[in-house]
Amino acid sequence: MKLTDIKPGMRVRIAAKHPSGYGGRTGSVLAVGTFEPLDQCGVLLDIGEALLTVIEPEALEEAPEEPLPPGWEEFEI
Repeated sequence: MKLTDIKPGMRVRIAAKHPSGYGGRTGSVLAVGTFEPLDQCGVLLDIGEALLTVIEPEALEEAPEEPLPPGWEEFEI
């Protein structure tokens, strides 16, 4: 993906076999930009682990919205 196409809150999937070891996982974008301690331009992701990870935009693809768990359903009040 292009860095300009990625927005906070978007769900993305990390490319399979990514060198970070998190390939194939999906997560939510928290921030996009350059991160000081790492001096790395990329995307800060929450992948449901005990840590956040920074991944380069080329290794990301848009993921579909997470479906509701079995037995749950959406409705308007």
